[in-house]
Amino acid sequence: MKLTKKEHIIPRMLLSQFVAADGKLRIYEKGKPLRVSRPENECVESRYFEFEFRGKKTNNKYENWMSQVEGNAAAVLEGIMQRRILSRQEVEIWATFVAALFGRTRKVKAQISNAMSQKVRQQIDNPDYVRDLQLALLKHGELHYAEDIQRNLTEIHAAMSADPSYFFVSALPSRVRIIAPDILARDWHTIAAPEGHSFLISDCPVVTYKVQDGRIFTGAGFGDEKTIVLLPVSPNHLFVASPRRGGWPMVFSESDMQYVNRMIVQFAHRNVYANAESEDVQRLVDKEIDTTKFGENAFVPPAR
Repeated sequence: MKLTKKEHIIPRMLLSQFVAADGKLRIYEKGKPLRVSRPENECVESRYFEFEFRGKKTNNKYENWMSQVEGNAAAVLEGIMQRRILSRQEVEIWATFVAALFGRTRKVKAQISNAMSQKVRQQIDNPDYVRDLQLALLKHGELHYAEDIQRNLTEIHAAMSADPSYFFVSALPSRVRIIAPDILARDWHTIAAPEGHSFLISDCPVVTYKVQDGRIFTGAGFGDEKTIVLLPVSPNHLFVASPRRGGWPMVFSESDMQYVNRMIVQFAHRNVYANAESEDVQRLVDKEIDTTKFGENAFVPPAR
């Protein structure tokens, strides 16, 4: 069987919603001239979802799973934009897609997975962690020697150090299983852009924030009951998953629209995509791109 090598990080079916009349994206990067490109050539990387561990290769296992998630979501996308009432199956499909879309990005890989790798190294060197893990396994009826646990953990960390994709990719399914229920638990809305304005999208397209004490905090955790989840699905439509209180307009005001686009740019890692050329967007990208830093000022675990 022929394996896929060119793997898309952000699905083409989503990026293709943001093309101009010529079928191409307008791509903004910090400090660089505007680029024009087709969706199939963007957010793509060779063997992005592949790794080898203990002599075994993934052989498109995760790529095939992602493709299935995308294919299912593509059939729901139109319903999201049209504000159609979705079936329970469609709701679960879309929640899984949004969760996977967040978890698969380069930004998560660079800013969260690498930090987790360092944390695992610290845990391996902590005898208390090994003893706690040994006890947890014993409670499930599995008896393991501490030396064997230590050896297995060291082997896993060695694999993580040798190939950063190991931890990032292998954790994707569990990451999706954790995030998707939080999206399902929220009220869903589709907000339209005001006339003459368009939503942007980026290479880290799922945005989170919360309002607390009258202030907006971007990068709020999915498990926080106050967190609002945003995903632009076209230049004219924004998917919102919000706490079960308050109302949302059918169409944003111009000021709300500008603030949402600002958050979209702050969440971006390298690229922002649009369906039109704009000096205002370029200025916004130059000033705000990647200022929401995962593990620094966003998605920071609570202090213990």
